[in-house]
Amino acid sequence: MTSLKERLLTDLYNCGSYPGVNAEVLASRLSEMAQIGGLPNRGVSRYVYTEEEKEAKELFKSWLEDIGGLVWEDSVGNMIARFEGENPEMPVVMTGSHLDTVPEGGAFDGALGCISSLMAVEALRNSEKKHIRPIEIVVFADEEGTRFGSGLLGSRAMIGEVSKEELHQVKDNKGITIYEAMEDMGFMPAKVEESKYPENSIHAFIELHIEQGKQLEYNQEKIGIVNGIAGPSWQTVTFYGETDHAGNTPMNLRKDTVAAAGELITEIEKVPTAVSDSAVATVGKVHVLPNGSNVISGQTELTIDIRDIKEEARNEVIARVKNTAEAIAENRELEMEWKTLLTLPPVPLSKNIQRITEEAAQRHGLAYRLLPSGAGHDAMNIGKKVSAGMIFVPSKAGKSHSPEEFTNLSDCLGGIAVLKDTIEYLANE
Repeated sequence: MTSLKERLLTDLYNCGSYPGVNAEVLASRLSEMAQIGGLPNRGVSRYVYTEEEKEAKELFKSWLEDIGGLVWEDSVGNMIARFEGENPEMPVVMTGSHLDTVPEGGAFDGALGCISSLMAVEALRNSEKKHIRPIEIVVFADEEGTRFGSGLLGSRAMIGEVSKEELHQVKDNKGITIYEAMEDMGFMPAKVEESKYPENSIHAFIELHIEQGKQLEYNQEKIGIVNGIAGPSWQTVTFYGETDHAGNTPMNLRKDTVAAAGELITEIEKVPTAVSDSAVATVGKVHVLPNGSNVISGQTELTIDIRDIKEEARNEVIARVKNTAEAIAENRELEMEWKTLLTLPPVPLSKNIQRITEEAAQRHGLAYRLLPSGAGHDAMNIGKKVSAGMIFVPSKAGKSHSPEEFTNLSDCLGGIAVLKDTIEYLANE
């Protein structure tokens, strides 16, 4: 099987020249990182507070120290490297991502963001250009939430949203709490509050990430400038009808909840675009009872994921879907129950950082577009407190959270060049 490095280097002839950023070094670093937790199918499984994650962080730490970073880990396992500026007392410019993965995930989600931050800062320091503000690279702990089902833990701790009580309550599938897992790896969950950064100590945060979608590739664009991170809202709708024999119940006498669910799913597709150009709605889970091939279902539950970067528009989509569900239930003489499982606010990203990133893309001649992030990222937490931005690079065929995940080397390099310029500008504001 062709190695990741070999696959990346087939694109070497397409790579532009970006001072201080070596394409072969980037390919080597991505490939070396992917081997930790690597699987035969090219996937990567690397979970928080495990030996695989520890090994990945030790490798990344060695790269950080090679370029002069002062590296430490906080009480929950966020790894931070500091590069002093001319004025060490000024609030820092922070950049970074995560190294944990989903089960059988890809080699780029998170890892590319970390390595891009490393190489952007490396290029900036090798250029001998001065920066006034200190720069910090961070590897956030437990972004994916794979092991404990929570996610974005490290960035939540950094803004003071994680308590000791939570760390004692949340467990993995073996019954181990986050608190215990942290202690096993040598961290100090009892001092979780010390992971919180003081107010006004961070000037700005910028994260590079693969798009995890198809817009950039479809439009033949190289840079995505993220204007906001969508807030998800999860709803369940349950239709209650009558369970009957599939062979002996005439069509006009049925109270079939699967038919109601199917009608609602079809209608849900139409709602988001009628409200907002950035809204989305997805039915990804259906639970049918009694779930027999020759039984008319008396109960069907749908889980609906509704997102937008505009909270008012998202709430309008929710209201319209609920009204549609009620109308379907009434028309079919069914009962309907609606529940809200989760609602998080959208996070708008800094217009100033969007402008800086746009100017950087223009300087490098890279086609770009403004777009929302439908997925959650650590930037959405840090962005609650400070100016934050995100740069997307294309995902091949939109694949992510999959062994098929891939981004061309030329696109990775373009992203690093834009990230470097953005960090440099912010560090001299």
